[in-house]
Amino acid sequence: MPRKGLETTGNASRILRAVYQHPRISRVAIAERLSLDKSTVTHQVNRLIQRGIIEEIEEGNSSAKGGRRPIHLSLSKRYGYCIGVELQVESWVAVAVDLTGEVLGEARGDCHIEAESLADTALAILTEAQARLRQEGRSLLGIGVGTGGLVNLRKSFIHFSVPLGITAPFDFGKAVASRLEVPCLIENDANCCAWGELAFDRSEDLKDFIFALVEFRKDPHSLGKYGGLGVGFGIVLGGKVHPGAHGNAGEFRSAFCEGRGNLQFSLPREDLARIDRDRQALEKVSDELARNVAMLVNTMDFERVFIGGDLESLGVDFPGTLRRRLEENWMYPWPKDVKILNSNLRERAVAFGAAGMILDRLFSGRSAPGWPEASGPS
Repeated sequence: MPRKGLETTGNASRILRAVYQHPRISRVAIAERLSLDKSTVTHQVNRLIQRGIIEEIEEGNSSAKGGRRPIHLSLSKRYGYCIGVELQVESWVAVAVDLTGEVLGEARGDCHIEAESLADTALAILTEAQARLRQEGRSLLGIGVGTGGLVNLRKSFIHFSVPLGITAPFDFGKAVASRLEVPCLIENDANCCAWGELAFDRSEDLKDFIFALVEFRKDPHSLGKYGGLGVGFGIVLGGKVHPGAHGNAGEFRSAFCEGRGNLQFSLPREDLARIDRDRQALEKVSDELARNVAMLVNTMDFERVFIGGDLESLGVDFPGTLRRRLEENWMYPWPKDVKILNSNLRERAVAFGAAGMILDRLFSGRSAPGWPEASGPS
């Protein structure tokens, strides 16, 4: 049996998530949705209101049977906010979002990340992002960081990163996060995008999908190292981001590549580096990516495919190419029911997703960093 304090804290988190997913929900509706006693919901809601995390809004309509009109609940936009940051070798982008997912601000900057100075550089970037995105009168609840490579969210480790030039395990938690005054989590960039869709979509039906993150970088380091084209897959199963057996899920390399190397596609580095101006090279990359995604979608029976990053801005019809490859890869007579969507987060998908990762943890049933003990003593 769990201790009572932990049990009530879990109820508070569940209630917060219900209010987040269903703005204007009532206490009665929360009790019915979560199968909780009305007295438990009332007790927890009152504590959350006292702490300023949620607030009452205008009354709703009474039922056909009459009686008191239900009072609706909403998360307080004034309570706190999260920051999401995408780290790249030559630049960074950060966004601040409130508890409802509304964007409060955006900041960008140039940088030069090297493995030897990563800790100090990352700390300087996160400190600058905090200063530029500070929201007066609101508490910063946490910072999410997304970057390319083998990143273990649970251990806060970067094991290896081609984009950042990291070839030996880097303890981000100890070297960077521990030096900040607020909780900080790091995750693979494609996985961040998946977290973002879960957090900002707010749909209880969003259970099984894949997010294909495609980014094209023109800085000399990226072009020379891996052709400037970076791709990752964020996979969600049962409404949860799949971390992998070793916590390293998210990385991609085409099934058509032969031998070891830093390139993610079978095309030569020179072809990859000019996809923004060579239509033939771009279409080859698009088709090869579609063939890889189609195999995964048909095998895993995903319900949706999200595409984010730079692919849409390059002017290629990737959804159409993917639809064709899905049909060719499917050997049964009935059509595959898959929604293919360009992510609304676009080129800021990683930063938004990193913030969404923090929000998702705040509204999960688990104790999350940066979140107050909403239940208080019993």
